[in-house]
Amino acid sequence: MEIDKWINGYKVRSFPWVDGKHIYFNVQCYSPGQSIEKPPAWDKTVYITDNEAGQRLVDNFTHSLVEHIAKMQIEEGHKVILTA
Repeated sequence: MEIDKWINGYKVRSFPWVDGKHIYFNVQCYSPGQSIEKPPAWDKTVYITDNEAGQRLVDNFTHSLVEHIAKMQIEEGHKVILTA
């Protein structure tokens, strides 16, 4: 269930979180032509409840999940948990 690749133009990283209850899911956006050695234009992280539905969401609906997270308004310092 680990992901570390580009999806729909976003850098995506996902793996089981250390608490054993969530899946870490991070989406980063880089400006066109921007070096990936520099910080991304924006960076959004959510935690998905690690159950059968959450695993199915990450495995089978990855592109839709990435687009949904990209459109989310996440305030700095807030932890977002998504439960499917």
